[in-house]
Amino acid sequence: MKIEKLIIYGFGRHENRTIDLTGQMALFYGPNEAGKTTMQQFIIQILFGFPARKGAQMRYEPKNGGKYGGQLHISDPHYGKLVVERIKGKSAGDVTVWFEDGRRGTEVELKQLLRNYDRASFEAVFSFSIHELQGLEGLTETELSRTLLISGTMGIDEVTRLEIQLEKVMAQLFKKSGRNPEINVLADELRGIEGELKEYRQRTELYGPYIERLQEIDDRLVAVEVEETKMDQQMRKIGKWQQAVPLLADKRRLTEQLKTMEVVQFPLDGKRQMDRLVDKLSETKAGTEHLVNQQSSLPALEEGEPIFALENLLNRESDWHHLRMQLVQKRNEHIELSEDRQTTLSLLGLLEQQALTVDVSLSNEEQLVGRLKDLDVEEEDHRFRLRNLQEEKNKLAQIETEMTSFLTGEPAGTERLAAEQWPAISAKLAEAKAASKFQTTGSGNGQFINYVLIAMGLIVAVYGVVQSSVLLIVLGLTAIGAAAWLFLKTPKSGELSAEYKATLKEYDGKESEYEAISRKIAEFDYQLDGLMAQRDAIKKKIASYSAEQPAGPAKVAYQQLLLQIGLQPEASRTMVLELFEKLRKVQSMHSRLQRIDSEIRLLEKQQKEWLEKAEAACEKELAIGELIPSLRSELALRNQKQEEWFKIKEKRTTLLQETSRLTAYQKQLEKEQQALLEYAFAEGVSVFYETADEWERKQQLERELALVDGQLNSIGEIAIPDNWQFDEAGIALESCHANQKELKTERNVLLAEQADKQQMTRLLLSDSSYEEKQQKFEEKKAEFTDLARQWSISKAIVAAINQTMDELKDKKLPAVLDNAQLYFNKLTAGAYQGLALNMAGYFEAERQDGTYFRIAELSQATKEQAYLALRLSLAKSMKNSHPFPIIMDDAFVHFDRSRLQQMINLVTELQKEHQFIYFTCHESMQQAWPNAQIINVANTERSIHS
Repeated sequence: MKIEKLIIYGFGRHENRTIDLTGQMALFYGPNEAGKTTMQQFIIQILFGFPARKGAQMRYEPKNGGKYGGQLHISDPHYGKLVVERIKGKSAGDVTVWFEDGRRGTEVELKQLLRNYDRASFEAVFSFSIHELQGLEGLTETELSRTLLISGTMGIDEVTRLEIQLEKVMAQLFKKSGRNPEINVLADELRGIEGELKEYRQRTELYGPYIERLQEIDDRLVAVEVEETKMDQQMRKIGKWQQAVPLLADKRRLTEQLKTMEVVQFPLDGKRQMDRLVDKLSETKAGTEHLVNQQSSLPALEEGEPIFALENLLNRESDWHHLRMQLVQKRNEHIELSEDRQTTLSLLGLLEQQALTVDVSLSNEEQLVGRLKDLDVEEEDHRFRLRNLQEEKNKLAQIETEMTSFLTGEPAGTERLAAEQWPAISAKLAEAKAASKFQTTGSGNGQFINYVLIAMGLIVAVYGVVQSSVLLIVLGLTAIGAAAWLFLKTPKSGELSAEYKATLKEYDGKESEYEAISRKIAEFDYQLDGLMAQRDAIKKKIASYSAEQPAGPAKVAYQQLLLQIGLQPEASRTMVLELFEKLRKVQSMHSRLQRIDSEIRLLEKQQKEWLEKAEAACEKELAIGELIPSLRSELALRNQKQEEWFKIKEKRTTLLQETSRLTAYQKQLEKEQQALLEYAFAEGVSVFYETADEWERKQQLERELALVDGQLNSIGEIAIPDNWQFDEAGIALESCHANQKELKTERNVLLAEQADKQQMTRLLLSDSSYEEKQQKFEEKKAEFTDLARQWSISKAIVAAINQTMDELKDKKLPAVLDNAQLYFNKLTAGAYQGLALNMAGYFEAERQDGTYFRIAELSQATKEQAYLALRLSLAKSMKNSHPFPIIMDDAFVHFDRSRLQQMINLVTELQKEHQFIYFTCHESMQQAWPNAQIINVANTERSIHS
């Protein structure tokens, strides 16, 4: 398979590029960032598809948009010439394969073309770069041998990667002495769960004895409860008797005291009411005396002057300021306008009265503009006539010069005479020649010709009459006339006139000379007539331009209009419109000044009215500049006096109202006090207080008696024998308390034991932890079994891979090693003659003297030579099954000149059967590979061939 052409629609930085690969060795050269790797990826991705968008590999989509993808023109030994096109579409792109016979294919046909190879398999054999060679330096001996083995065996790299991946998976599942692998963790968890299950089984054996003990505890608790109930009843009876004895004694005492009380009724809360009334009466009397004293101490003041007019003026303060500001503005505006008007009049050089008399209406301005346009047109016509007159004078001088020059070449007089006589002489010469010819041809022929001419003339003339064609009639008559003339001129046989002889002698053979003289004279006369006609026409134009004298009506109308408007007729035409505008501005300013004067007079009148009102309100003369401050000061003074008068008046009114209120309130209090005395049957306040004390004592005794009765009712019936003493009841209570305490202690012990036993039995009955632990144990065991099966499968696969690799070493590798040894020998220039695997599975290189070196012991460049030898040998062994081109990216940069030349020689030898595509950024490679096709990647030329 050979790639013959690359057509890039858009891929990375490359766009619209076509590259023809003509030879077996194509060297793509370009500096860093020129796009070499992009070009390499273009070839691989067009063949094997664009990578996924979120994958690790780059897609190289054009940054500035445009069509994405391109074509590869391929020549294949089995499929012939075809084109593979891949453009943007699905994730890997839409691919189309055009075959030589016109068929189209898709991804299926492309896979057949690529012999079912994917990108990884292709890159493992037919594509390698400097990065893979640089990686050889850091590999261990085992890894290096493994890499060389992969390089020399087709497909073993995928198997090796699978082996490494499976070993990582196995290490994650189980290690003999590990803690973190999943199987090790599960084994520890299973051992822990198994110990917990053993403890659960031991606790279930205590369930039967606990049930029997709980029944015994229930029976004893019932008996204790019965005994405590009896003891409580006995203690309640003794307690009731102890409570009732002192209460009965208190009831008898309280009843006797109530019988001695004489007070019958008293006002509810009467004492507090009397205290309040006494205090209020004292306070009211003192307040009344104080108010009377205050009234007598108030000064006598007159009512203040009115302030309405002042307030009204101050409320309009903004109007005053606005009036003042307007007056100042109008005066300033009047001054500015006066100055502008005077400046404008100075520029115009006119007095004010003169400027005001000028009519600057729009109609006059429009007429003035029209007159100016007419004047411009009139002057332009005058200038145009002057230009035309000068041009015609210049043309006349030029024509006369040409005629003078032309007349210097006038023909001679003899030539002009010969030209004038030549028409008659040429006719005579023709007659003489005809007569001579007729004389020689014989008389019979001459007569026959005459008759023929007469007959033809008659026929043509008759036909012309029939067709009404004047031309045919003239031709017929001419023929008849010629025949008649020939009859008359034809001499007799054997005779020729002397005139004819003289004519023939003088002019025969000189026809061309006389014709040339005639043409020369005619051409001279024709040119001379043309020049004279031009001169006459120019003279007529000059005469017409000179005769026209413009009367200048536009200028006269313009000057008359200026006089009509009121301007001087000699006013500058370029400045008249600006003068017109200035005059209009002066008149406008005059009108505005008149209006401002009237406004100023009106404002001054309003200011005077304001001042008169303010002086009337203040009752004194005021200054205009201090009007508002004076009004404020006067208003503040009057407000102060008015406020003082209002305060005193309000205070006097308040004191009178308060005195009246206190007097009425005092009478109301005295009335309430008398009502309390009458209700308590007391003659005075002191007696009322004594009655109040006695009534409070009676109320206290009644409350105590009610409390005792309530307590006796709450105790209820007393069943203790009457012969009991109060001390005996205490001893009985102490005995009951001791027995009750013993029962309570026993009950608490039994309840604690019962709770413990019940908790344990309920836990044993309802606790599902055992089942959960058992289920978890089974789940973990199943998970452990599954992981163990996975580990076993991986182990078996690794064993199978090792066995497969051994078979590959024994079967496929030897065939590749034969060519690899030959290539290695050539690359090292005979320094090493062999390359083989030892018994331990490591690659060794045999030196020329028979010494063996492990690959790890060789230099970096020699390792790379071994790697390249195996790669190239593998590619050659697959030529028939997979005839792909070999793509290399700067694979020889570590070689010195000698090793590089050996590598070039080997590639040159192999390129007869394989196409090589080499990418480099080193300019020296171009000189080192003179026979290769050099392609400059950085070339910006763009083209697309359809």
